[in-house]
This record gives sequence, structure tokens and C-alpha cells, in this order.
Amino acid sequence: MAELLSDEIDFTAYLKETEPASKVRPAKSFADDVNAEFADRTDARKPEMFSTKLRNVLEFRPGEVTAWTGYSGHRKSMFTGQVALDLCVQRERVLLVSLEMKPAKTLARMARQAFAVARPTHAQVAHLGAWSDGRLWLFDHLGRISPALGLAVCRYFADKLEGRQVVLDSMMMICESEESMDEQKQFVTDLVRLAVETGLHIHLVTHCRKPQSGDDKPPTKYDVRGSAAITDQCANVVTIWQNKPKAKKLELNPNDMDAQAEPDARVAVEKQRNGAWEGSVKLWFDDRSMRFCDERIGAVLPYNLSVAESAAHA
Repeated sequence: MAELLSDEIDFTAYLKETEPASKVRPAKSFADDVNAEFADRTDARKPEMFSTKLRNVLEFRPGEVTAWTGYSGHRKSMFTGQVALDLCVQRERVLLVSLEMKPAKTLARMARQAFAVARPTHAQVAHLGAWSDGRLWLFDHLGRISPALGLAVCRYFADKLEGRQVVLDSMMMICESEESMDEQKQFVTDLVRLAVETGLHIHLVTHCRKPQSGDDKPPTKYDVRGSAAITDQCANVVTIWQNKPKAKKLELNPNDMDAQAEPDARVAVEKQRNGAWEGSVKLWFDDRSMRFCDERIGAVLPYNLSVAESAAHA
């Protein structure tokens, strides 16, 4: 079963800054890193979200931070949960720090996504548990944590558990106030530095300001609530928008064919510092599996968890 990181772990050692002496290194000690800069990356493993149209266009590179943002209630956590599942299939070591949902609820939703069913069987839940060993960890804490503890948990996962990907859900549960610009700026600065130092890719879930006119139109990176440092410093910024106007039309007329043809969600890569592609994709949502899909029509197939190792090199 996916392992839990207890909030009773002593993170004291990981709250401290790295000693300056360990940062002063001779130039020759960077030889391997320099060679890596010139290496042919054609066959290099590229962690990505392969289950949607974001495949091959958005990568989750080591040492970067991705900000996932959108209005409240627009399925950001559900989407990043699917991202985490994709990463686990690719043999990435993933930590979910979901501060607004108990681990059992998080795993129940991932089970639905993995097996493409509304109610997974006991056998399927057991299979997911066994398969997730060495791939998935969850921080067992509900409610706010301090920025210092958030950073310490990330560093612990990287150092002690050789982690590669961390999802922090969400920033509003870490920074005391979304209006505290200085605290947010410092936290994002520290997060970016930590990612570079550890090689982690950190996924930070944030919120957008809801305009007075409502949330009927997709947000942009300029709508992120709080400090501009979030979008300025993060390597990638992705907005998630649920097409609620479509749902309203179908409530009035379930047979509205034009409304049915509209996508359920729009996901836009508004910034990708080290990638070639920026743009948006239209996705549909399957209520049964809680999965985001490329097309409205077509079977939603379960993940093939038994061939995960080969998927990592696909």
C-alpha cells in the first residue's frame, strides 16, 4: 500500500539551511553534471501526463516548480491526482501532500481513476496498494502547516526516500494568508531553490481570484491570487478551468446537442520556461472514473498497472 509519512516524524534536521561549507566545491566535482548538459536527450525519460493531450508537450523536469492554478471548485486537486497517477506509472517516486483531504479519500479517488470504475472492488484496492509500493507516499496530515514544515517535508522526501515528484495541495494551507505577499514570495523563492538543490519536481496547487463577473470564462496566469512571485518564479504555470456554463445549459436541456459537444474542461500551459510548447487543450470529464479524457465519446479504459515498468520507457 502507498506509504504514509506521519506528521509526527522529526523533521528538525530538514528545517535547517544547508551548511555553506558543503556548497563550496571544486570545479572538477561538477564534471558529471557538465557532461549531462551535452548528452543526447532523445531517449531520455521525460516524466509527463500521458493520459491526456498534454502528453509530449509538457514535461515535469527535475529541479523545477509547476504552479497548477484555477478558480475554487474547478477540479484542480482531481486533475493533479491524475497527474500523480500518471507519474507513478512511469516509476516516478511521488509524494502527495494533500492538506484538505484525508489519505483514504485521496487514494479512493485515485483507485477510481486507475480502474475506470465508480466502485473499485476489494481486490482492485489491494492491487493498487501493492502496485503503489515504492511509487507513492502520502503526508498524513489534515489542515494547515507552516512554510518551514512544508519545505522540510519535501527535503525529507528527496533525501531519505529518494523522491522525485511532490504535489503540494494547496498553497493556501501552507501560507498563513493569501494576502501576505512577503510570506508567499519567500515561500516560492525557497521552493524553487529547494527544487534546484534536490532535483525534485514540485507541483504547487494555487488559486485564482474569482472575477466579479463570475467564473464562466477561463482564468489566465495573471489571475493567480496572491504574490506575482508565484508565476514569475515557477518554471511552469498551468491553468485548469471547468466549463460550468455547459453544465448549466444541460441542466436546462439535457438534450442540447451543441452543449454536449462542448468540452468539460480547458487546461492551458501558460508558461513553460524550458519547454517549446505553450497553449491550451480541451478535455472531457468522465464522472464514473473521475478521469479527464481527450474525447467525449469512447470507452475510458483502466490503467494497465502490470506493465508500468515498460510504460516508463514508452
